Amino acid sequence: PDFKLAAITTALALVLDSIPYIQFILGPIVTLLAVLFAVQTTRIRFKFDEDSFELLSAGADGELEDSGENIVVGGANRWTYDSFVNWEFFPEGWIDQPQGPILVYFKETQTPEGEWEVGPGQSANSAEALAKGAVRGQVHFFPALCDTKQLREEFTRRGCAKL
Repeated sequence: PDFKLAAITTALALVLDSIPYIQFILGPIVTLLAVLFAVQTTRIRFKFDEDSFELLSAGADGELEDSGENIVVGGANRWTYDSFVNWEFFPEGWIDQPQGPILVYFKETQTPEGEWEVGPGQSANSAEALAKGAVRGQVHFFPALCDTKQLREEFTRRGCAKL
């Protein structure tokens, strides 16, 4: 786990919580986001095995457990490397900066095609996106709650496709 995103969000929340008027509107929202990032960083783990990338939960005893069904499209939070059609870190270029990226993105074709238009998939699979070189698939985003340089190395080492 990497608490960098949680720490930066907490620092931003502390600043916003000290500015008059903003402390009642934006401050609490960013504070809750910081708490969410901190909790999820202690709870979520990413696993690479022989053929798949998987999202797991850290149990109370420290053992890794199944994270359950994907909350957006259902099914297991496990994707084979050969189903990846793209991956990236956002903002682009921040992975090699001290603060690191905020979001991790990947797109895969393992999820049933009928689900690909759910959420951001509608614009990511649009005719306009495809004309610009996108490949159809299910889009996934998650906050950068891990060592993103290690994640990039594993995506590359495991042969996950990248546009």
